[in-house]
Amino acid sequence: MTDNPFHFDAAAALPEQVRFGTSSWNYPGWQGTVYRKQYRSERDFNQNCLAEYAQFPWFRTVGIDSSFYRPSSKALLSRYAAQVPPRFQWISKVWEEITIPVYAKHRRYGTKAGLANPNFLNAELFIESVLAPYEDEAIRRHCGPFVFQFQALRKEWTDAPSRFLEQLDAFLARLPKHFLYATEVRNEELLSSDYFALLNRHGATHCFNHWTQMPPLRKQMQAGAAAGGLTAPFYVCRLLTPLGVSYQQAVERFQPYNSLQEPNQALRQDVVTFARRAVERNVPAFVVVNNRCEGYAPGTIDAIGNEIVMRMAADEVGTPT
Repeated sequence: MTDNPFHFDAAAALPEQVRFGTSSWNYPGWQGTVYRKQYRSERDFNQNCLAEYAQFPWFRTVGIDSSFYRPSSKALLSRYAAQVPPRFQWISKVWEEITIPVYAKHRRYGTKAGLANPNFLNAELFIESVLAPYEDEAIRRHCGPFVFQFQALRKEWTDAPSRFLEQLDAFLARLPKHFLYATEVRNEELLSSDYFALLNRHGATHCFNHWTQMPPLRKQMQAGAAAGGLTAPFYVCRLLTPLGVSYQQAVERFQPYNSLQEPNQALRQDVVTFARRAVERNVPAFVVVNNRCEGYAPGTIDAIGNEIVMRMAADEVGTPT
């Protein structure tokens, strides 16, 4: 792919409430489209391409995914902040040490593999190890929602969801109120009225996620509506993998992430609905797209964003859609 077949006129007309971005950003497969500069080296590209990313017409946010594996340092966040425009805000995935109840049997966990995590939903650890760098004024102005990504919980949790909800309730109650928080659960049975009510009490929101084992976005939105709706002054949505497709399968299917391979019209329409609801409420909607969703995140964003603009233009003139 060597040209830019994007709807940049639509990007300029996208409602200000809708903030599109991608999960991470340093993908060599985007060179020639998102990235046009000549970088001196791979290191130069990785360290500095965020500045070019942030100038791409569709992008108003980005997912900092590396913070899932280790908290972001003040130095790193300061470098990011220096590369983005004033109104650009990012989404930070929270360190997995906070969100994993039991360490998976994976070699990266070493001797902890398979053991219970004593730091699961540890508010003090989150505040001290994750939040602290974001208190810097130059960094904080670019800070959008923190996403707590909870792995698919085991049966002992889902058979007694009140156990998880009680811990989540106590955790959120202890967090500073001047940041935004979203919880990404990956068990459909947790999408209860109690879960949505808990989030509303704390000014947090559900991270609507299109992921392997979760129901489609429309069903997640219906669950929230049936519970009385979400009242936080922002929305978050992450488009990750096709339903029924594992992360590794998606990696093998879609690399090197330079072309759309499996457009999902139902998913796209769900995101249009999601975005229009944010515009109706006049609250920001952060929508982050992964390359493993359709093969090429910038192309997915361009297609959905263009549809949003067309649908809203049709609404203004009363044209049936």
